[in-house]
Amino acid sequence: MIERDLVLLGGGHTHALLIRKLAMQPIPNVRVTLISDGGTTPYSGMLPGLIAGHYDLDDILIDLNQLCRKANVRFIPGRVVGLNLSEKHVQVDGWPDIRFDRLSIDTGATPSTAIPGSTEHAVGVKPVSGLYERWQNLMTHAPTSSEPQHWAVVGAGAGGVELVLAMAHRFATGDTGTTAKSTASKPSADWHLVFSGDSILPGYPKRLQRIAQRALDNAQITCHAQFRVQQIDAEGIQAEDGRYLRLQQTLLCTPAGAPQWPADAGLDTARGGFIAVNEYLQSTSHPEVFAAGDVAEMVNDPRPKAGVYAVRQARFLHENLRRAFAGEPLQPIRLQRQFLSLLALGGKTAVGRRGPITLHGDWVWRWKDRIDRDFMALFTHRMKAMAMTAPDMSAPHCAGCGSKLGPELLADTLHRLPVHKSVHVSPALSQAEDAANWQPTPGAISLQSMDGFRAFSTDLYRFGKVSVLHALSDLYAMGAKPVLAQVWANMAFAHPRLQERDFAVLMQGIAEQLVEEATVLAGGHSTEGAETHLSLSVTGEADAAALWRKQGAQPGDVLVLTKPLGTGVILAADMSGQAPWSAMQAAWCSMLQSNRIAMTRLQSIHPHAVTDVTGFGLLGHALEMLSDDTLALQLDGHAIPALPGALELLQAGHASSLVPQLMPLLNRCSLDLPANDPRIGLLLDPQTSGGLLVALPSEATQQLVQQLPSAQIIGRFVARAADQAALVVSSS
Repeated sequence: MIERDLVLLGGGHTHALLIRKLAMQPIPNVRVTLISDGGTTPYSGMLPGLIAGHYDLDDILIDLNQLCRKANVRFIPGRVVGLNLSEKHVQVDGWPDIRFDRLSIDTGATPSTAIPGSTEHAVGVKPVSGLYERWQNLMTHAPTSSEPQHWAVVGAGAGGVELVLAMAHRFATGDTGTTAKSTASKPSADWHLVFSGDSILPGYPKRLQRIAQRALDNAQITCHAQFRVQQIDAEGIQAEDGRYLRLQQTLLCTPAGAPQWPADAGLDTARGGFIAVNEYLQSTSHPEVFAAGDVAEMVNDPRPKAGVYAVRQARFLHENLRRAFAGEPLQPIRLQRQFLSLLALGGKTAVGRRGPITLHGDWVWRWKDRIDRDFMALFTHRMKAMAMTAPDMSAPHCAGCGSKLGPELLADTLHRLPVHKSVHVSPALSQAEDAANWQPTPGAISLQSMDGFRAFSTDLYRFGKVSVLHALSDLYAMGAKPVLAQVWANMAFAHPRLQERDFAVLMQGIAEQLVEEATVLAGGHSTEGAETHLSLSVTGEADAAALWRKQGAQPGDVLVLTKPLGTGVILAADMSGQAPWSAMQAAWCSMLQSNRIAMTRLQSIHPHAVTDVTGFGLLGHALEMLSDDTLALQLDGHAIPALPGALELLQAGHASSLVPQLMPLLNRCSLDLPANDPRIGLLLDPQTSGGLLVALPSEATQQLVQQLPSAQIIGRFVARAADQAALVVSSS
């Protein structure tokens, strides 16, 4: 049985390789969680090629969400703001604290702000994830030959030389994303390389330095040696010796700095503030903490902040984490001093060295390209899934009331939850009554609904929030105000320590969202079983005269959809580790948008009919709005909004497992779409926490669209002819 938690902070190269290794060689009885402030991480070795235009952005990105899905690793896309080492908690912005038994840190370095004015007037190369967005912005406003500007890279190590050559090459090709058509308006800049030493690439062989210098000269890049930058301002950079270089853009490729939060948490730090680790990659102050990559410094064997070392640390980190959990002696890390170093020179040519040997030519670039693509292929090819540890059934788990969670676990969790209070509801949370007491509002009618499903994500905090919104959607679709909710949570079999952690995170998400929806958490029930399931019974109130219903649309009404479609196919693809992070991010954003907002906007418009889009897809719920044979619905297939990535995933063959049961709905429709059009799949896509479908007079549409920008007209109700299908989907 899984008993302990390994938490990985940061999606750097070491952790990416570690996760891949864990997929093939899991640590027994250990659950792994990755916390990263982004869903993708760029491979720094291919950054110059991206800047030069040789690669697309997707070519150099490791999709952490896909990687974690394939490796059975929990993924939390959040920003770490601190550590509580005494309690073994990771503090994540916008999330409950994440508890750990062992912790590994690979968050990378941060842009150095040692030079005054650098934060306000320069672009830092690290973190790499932030550079590309800035670079795109720079290219969008690229100068032309009629108005040349001066741009500089500060730092002439390998990164600085590669970067300035890549940018100069990109401008020389004219491919900067501008609309320039003529030679006169061809993007142009005067390039500068600024460094404090006597020559570029210190520590490299002289021959390699000469080759790189020749490439800089050929690209007409001006080198400024012994230029120690003292100040950066809006007009340029100032050297310590008084020299001033007037610039329109400054990019820093100087040694990066360490983040502040490890020191604030009490971890030992080495020179520069980096986490001090011993020869086992273990914190010198906290043995339960490990660190690797640029954020760490091996105090007994310091190494440059180079990606090659981060990559080679992965297997040692895996072995020592395994040994630490097993209580075995740790293994000293052994990193070689000499390694192959390949530098891109702007175009598709490169220079390299291994010890005293220097290599140069187009073939070296092709060699580097193959090495880089082979590295990226490690994360795109099929990986062996991490073995799922079966629950320990030597002492069989009871069913019935014997499957409840223990009273201490419940009490410890429930007393910490935020609650919405109402004078009309007395919830059985703090005082354990047998049932909640609710006093209905005189004159109002009460409505009840229930909804739930098995967990579609290991991110139980956001899963709890989405489950609340999904259940309340039935009330919002009828114009009702929710009053109270009761929860049934079935937690997956696990060691009591982990089960308590998971239950606390799940309930935190549920409670926070109920507070936001002004709904009382009035009690519930908890059990354990093979998988995590969650259901909510929700109660609301409404004015009987103002109640919205599914049917009531009239000929001439328009049909409005308040959220784009696609959560079903995106979640289905995610289950197999095939959903791009951009698609998953869009799905989460949509699912976490409450239909309360749309309901509030609709109350002043008086719609004729409303329903929500959930498990039966747009097609199933739209057909429910057709009351009899006198009404038909015409949908514009191209007006139906889709979440980013949804149509592409449908085109690739992904679909929810419920779709085959929804296919008979097509028999009631007339489709003017090609047979292979992915929009057909979109019509049947089951939605989790989907939007509202609203029938309203056309003259009221503009008011709704102005108040709710996500709302979109997708069809129109018409009088149904004798031989007409109930629902017609057109391609125009």
